[in-house]
This record gives sequence, C-alpha cells and structure tokens, in this order.
Amino acid sequence: MRSPLLPTLLALCWPLAASAVDAPAGLYFQHHDWVVACDNTRTCRAAGYASGDDSTLSVLLTRAGGPNQAISGRMSLQPIDDQPQPKGALHLRIQQRDLGVLASATEPGVHVLSAAQTSAVLSALVRDGGIAVVDAAGHTWPLSDKGAAAVLLKTDEFQSRVGTPGAVMRKGAAAESSVPAAVAKPVVRKAPTLSTPPDDPAFSKLAASPALRAALRATLEEPSCEGLLDTDPDLPISNSPLQIQRLDTKHLLVNVPCWRAAYNTGDGYWVIGEKAPYQPQWVTSDAIDYGDGQIVASHKGRGLADCVSDETWTWDGTRFVATSAISGGLCRGVPGGTWELPTRVTEVR
Repeated sequence: MRSPLLPTLLALCWPLAASAVDAPAGLYFQHHDWVVACDNTRTCRAAGYASGDDSTLSVLLTRAGGPNQAISGRMSLQPIDDQPQPKGALHLRIQQRDLGVLASATEPGVHVLSAAQTSAVLSALVRDGGIAVVDAAGHTWPLSDKGAAAVLLKTDEFQSRVGTPGAVMRKGAAAESSVPAAVAKPVVRKAPTLSTPPDDPAFSKLAASPALRAALRATLEEPSCEGLLDTDPDLPISNSPLQIQRLDTKHLLVNVPCWRAAYNTGDGYWVIGEKAPYQPQWVTSDAIDYGDGQIVASHKGRGLADCVSDETWTWDGTRFVATSAISGGLCRGVPGGTWELPTRVTEVR
C-alpha cells in the first residue's frame, strides 16, 4: 500500500511550470521543533513551535527573496480542549524581559510582531533562547528554539544570504546586492474545459478497454497504482473501474483509485487521447478530486488533521501544470494546521 505524502516527507523539490525556467525549486526542511518552507519566488517561511503537544504556541518568520528584505513575524496561540486559555493581553517575554504586548491580527489567536519584537526573537533564537508568551494571569507558554539555528541557516542558504550583512546565522561583509533577486510568480493560464454527458456509452466502452489499462500502467515505473492491478483478494481496490471525462475536443481525463490508507486516499489521473495508443500523460497518483480544470491532492499527517499538505495541478490546454504545493508544518493540535507553508506558488489566470 502506498503511503500518503506527509508534510515531514516533503523535503524534495518539484518540477516547475515551463514559464518559470529561471525560478528555483521549492524547499521543505525540518529539524526538531522548527521547519522552513521556501517557494519558487525565493520567499521563505520558517515556523517554530512549542515542544510537544501540550501547547499550540508557534511563531512564523517570513522573508521575501532579494537584497535588503526584512523579516516579518507572527505568533499563534490557539489552545485546544482542556489546555489553559489566555486571559487578557499577551506579552512577549525573552529571558524574563518584557518585550511588550502582542498586537492581535485579524485571524483569531494570531498576533503580529513589531519590527523590534521580531528582531529580539531572532537574536534569542541564535543565542540563548528563553522566548515565551505570558498572559495577564501569569500563565507562560514557552517557544522551543530546538532546531531553529539549522532552519534559519537553511533559509539563509536557500536565499544566498550567507556571508552578507542580512544573513541571520552567518553574517559577513559580502555586498547585499549579491543576494539574488526575488522571482515573480509564474503565470499559468487555465484553459476552458468541456462537460461530459452522463453515462456516455463511448466512454463506458473505453473504460473497459484492457489496452487502455495497459497503457496507463506503462506510464508508471513500478506497479504503484493498486486500482490498475489485476483482481487480488488481498488488494481491496485492485481492478477498480476507470472513470473517464472530457477535457476538450482532443483530450480526455482518466482517473482510478491508486491507494487507500487509514485517513488518506490517492487517485491516479492521466490525460489521454480518445483512440489507441492513447498516449497517456500521467499527472499524479495522490489526488482526491478534480473539478473545473484543476486536480487537487490533500493529505493529513495524522487523523486529527492538524498538519495537512495540499497540491494542485491546473489544465492549460495541453497538460496539467503543477500550480501549488503547501505544507501545514508540524502537527501541534490545531485543527487544519497553524500555518500554510508553500513550496510552490503560481498565478492562475
């Protein structure tokens, strides 16, 4: 059985759309209680958490690519179940020194750090730690600095800041102008699609074609799609029926279940021609849905759904282009996850 794409396994790079030839591939890196996700525009988002599952405190440090870019900071505290609820204003405290009240953002439980607070957090992360949030009743929520140094260094490396005055971890005298510029979001134009008449007899006949199933299997390097395999009582979704719908006058879209796990699923999608040899183009084996020219994948890191990874592919009239990839970061009890950490971004028009 194929394992789902968990956020902690997304430290790989994805191919980019043809319109983004000069853009870097995305990056996801995790170390202890910290993660960083950098996208194809060179923007990086580093997220740190409290140690363990007994606190939902988290910080997000965001920096765009390019020289002379400041780091912005946000904090999230969204206690769940029987965890202590904050009372009154929240203060940022570092090594027992009060750094002032956290300003509330528009999202519940999220706060915006001032430039001075962000600078103090960064200094503490690379030195002695001791970062916490304290409420009016004196309850304290510590922030872990375990893994922060490695993550911040990875951020500097990805943005080519090491050795410059703007680096967080390894400052130097190299000109700030040597830092590569940010990259604009690639533009992907979504092509119109056609609707498929229900119970189209031609598609029913095509779906039953052994030649088509064989052509789909041939696109995979290994028998990784259970639904395409011959019937096997030990494989519940083996020999699943193919589903076919029309994309446009020349292209069809085929899908079939590929794997099932405890709280995740993955379907395979291919673009094909209407006649043999079909020339199938494999898109993914991890999707959960298709609609209006877009294929979507979404997978939970665990059943609570407090860390979710998402990907999207968009039809451009010739192929499905990978247009977004987002991780939810570490699993820390917040339903839906605390932050969205993209590794691929595009502008879909």
